[in-house]
Amino acid sequence: MTVSAPAPICQPEPICTAERCQWRCALDVIDELLRQPGAVTGAEMDQLLDLRWQLGQATAAEVALRLFCTLRIGMERRHYLAFFRIRRWLENHLVSVCRSADGTVVQEVPVRLDHYCVEAVRRVCLCTALSQPGGAAGTRIGFEFVNWPTGRRAVREVVAALAV
Repeated sequence: MTVSAPAPICQPEPICTAERCQWRCALDVIDELLRQPGAVTGAEMDQLLDLRWQLGQATAAEVALRLFCTLRIGMERRHYLAFFRIRRWLENHLVSVCRSADGTVVQEVPVRLDHYCVEAVRRVCLCTALSQPGGAAGTRIGFEFVNWPTGRRAVREVVAALAV
């Protein structure tokens, strides 16, 4: 009779991936920050409420990204885990869109928030787009929400389109 090792109780899985990301996660994290007494200043509270509203509306990705970057600079040291979760959520729900001079979408690139400034993030997205086949000089980079319950494109579709 052979004895095998017991099956592990829990299999480690990536917590925050584009496929598994909960669309309300960032809103819940912001609510958590707002509920903690003394965790944020009055000005930070105003900006967190603005960010929460922007994420809930999902119409102005660039505005939401600018608010996040501003808050991240001032608050990430005190609330690293919360900002890590919001950052991962944004990476799962934002895409940079490269447009030609006439406004035609040329390419889409997943957003990585490795920098604290929107313009630095934009620069990385532009360099990534230009290094891809079909990347065109003179493109403008903007940001849009994806993976949204309203039927917007999924990040995995954007990544799959880049692989072609």
